[in-house]
Amino acid sequence: MEATSLDALEKDFQEVLTELVGDKSLERFRLEYEKLHRALKKSNMQEKKLIKKCRELNGEIVNNAAKVQTALKLSQEDQTTIASLKKEMEKAWKMVDASHEKEIRAKETINQLKDEITNLSRLVEQGAGLSVGQENAMKELVKVKEELSRNNDEHETNSRKDHARMQELHAKIAEMEEGKRVQAIEVQALKDKLQLKA
Repeated sequence: MEATSLDALEKDFQEVLTELVGDKSLERFRLEYEKLHRALKKSNMQEKKLIKKCRELNGEIVNNAAKVQTALKLSQEDQTTIASLKKEMEKAWKMVDASHEKEIRAKETINQLKDEITNLSRLVEQGAGLSVGQENAMKELVKVKEELSRNNDEHETNSRKDHARMQELHAKIAEMEEGKRVQAIEVQALKDKLQLKA
């Protein structure tokens, strides 16, 4: 979520809480509202961390892809290069898995936020009326939940693309190793022919 929209939402929260303080009839509503406020701030922090991690992951994958392309241009007999490349691929896969776990946690946070909005709406239906400012804050919360859901969907799409890219790189490594094996057989055959002619 952008900082400006978060600041505006924070201001709305504070205004609503100020209106609710001291009114015993709305105490339950105030507690639910504060709980929702904390959940939203936590969700926003997790979203920022997730976006940062995904960017770092994408940079790592691009970097590893460049290393793979460089390795593919090297001699197929260079076993050391192949071994190093495999380690890089394993590291990239671990980062992809870690990113996927963070996406799952972000989705759980979104679901919690959705539940809090539902609970808040139920309180309103039970008779705790909302002021115009409170209704606007409620609408803003729904927008935030929808935006978090869209962001999480984008992260999942990027994760699937990253997985596909890594699988493609694995296939290229396998092709490289097969080429090395075939070349070794051909070299051995030539050596055998030379020995027969000697």
